[in-house]
Amino acid sequence: MKYVIIGNSAAGTAAAETIRQQDPHGEIIMLSRDTNFYSRCQLHLVASGQRSPEQANFLPADWAQRYGVDLQLGRSVSEIDMARRLVRCEDGEQFAYNRLLLTTGSRSALPPVQGMDGPGVYGLRHMADAEQLRQVYRNQRHIVIIGAGLVGCELAEALVEVGHPSVSLVEMSPYPLPLQLEEVTGRRLGHMMQQHGINLYCGDGVTQVERNTDGTPAAVHLKSGKRLPADLIVAAAGVRANTELLTRLGAECNRGLIIDEGCRTSLPDIFAAGDVTECRDVTLDRVMSSAIWPAARKQGRVAGTNMAGGKASLQEHTGLRASVSLFGTSMVSVGAVFSPDPAWQKQIYDRTDSRGRLCSKICYSDSKGVLKAAILWGDISQAGLYGEAVLKRCQLGDLDPGDLPDYLMQAVV
Repeated sequence: MKYVIIGNSAAGTAAAETIRQQDPHGEIIMLSRDTNFYSRCQLHLVASGQRSPEQANFLPADWAQRYGVDLQLGRSVSEIDMARRLVRCEDGEQFAYNRLLLTTGSRSALPPVQGMDGPGVYGLRHMADAEQLRQVYRNQRHIVIIGAGLVGCELAEALVEVGHPSVSLVEMSPYPLPLQLEEVTGRRLGHMMQQHGINLYCGDGVTQVERNTDGTPAAVHLKSGKRLPADLIVAAAGVRANTELLTRLGAECNRGLIIDEGCRTSLPDIFAAGDVTECRDVTLDRVMSSAIWPAARKQGRVAGTNMAGGKASLQEHTGLRASVSLFGTSMVSVGAVFSPDPAWQKQIYDRTDSRGRLCSKICYSDSKGVLKAAILWGDISQAGLYGEAVLKRCQLGDLDPGDLPDYLMQAVV
């Protein structure tokens, strides 16, 4: 059996490991345009110079040898020939496959703003992006980051931690991390970020990038009328899935490739996993992307099992589960905290820990007392239990959720 995996990040490597466990003798070829392995979760630290590209590697040096993977890095795939079951690289070399997996991830998408496309504007999705930013940011006084999601917030924190004097963060929502936090914790985070020197502009958006006569950025103009000096701009507000290799073959696709619970695409013997896909999310019961590292690893393992002839299915799968630490405060969210059903009941539980820090639990439950979504702020020691409670649709009693095991009552079918 010949397996070809396109992409070498979380999903692709998990699939290769799983295939080898299921099929000790099959041929595994991994093709990737990247020239090394790296964790996307570490890119902000590479961009700020706090870690080297080598330190962002998430695999041991002998990984390919250990799993018997024919590793072909720095290889860009140009075409998939389904009729002949061939993968063709840009240099013309071809690789035959019996089963194919696409894990090509996503790329930064620039917002449709006048003047955005040009020099001095960067994304942060790949190691090349991080290395470019690390080379240039110290020579630019005013940095503007567009988008206060996980990437934007972590990059802003990293830059002020290394002493950059002017970091501005622009977010259209009323507070940072709008997909991971609700109003109370979101505004709390915003206040914290301002205290640490980040210029935060929430509830606002960029309407124009003003450029100098030489084409370099000079400023960004906001909807509110503000003009922010900007020598360097990072677009962290949107991504686009790298679906083209399969959509040109007719694969079913929305924003990402549609996969079933076995990570199969609509094309025969072609699987997909990770950021390039969309699948059913159990927390909202709808097909959507699940662009987080644990979800990609899980999809990779399911795809690998089924490619090797086994039977695996995405059970209790969600991409709505995030964990981040900013300025020493840990936060975890699970479920659709960004779009709660109006019928859900919201409860906020605050306490002060032994070090005098404010810790909060925000719980959303339905009319039956089933936990639908939750946020943990400060104390995240029970994050795993809260996550399982949401995924398993557990019913809550009336007890204070300071101790989760005491108030998990029963699963609701």
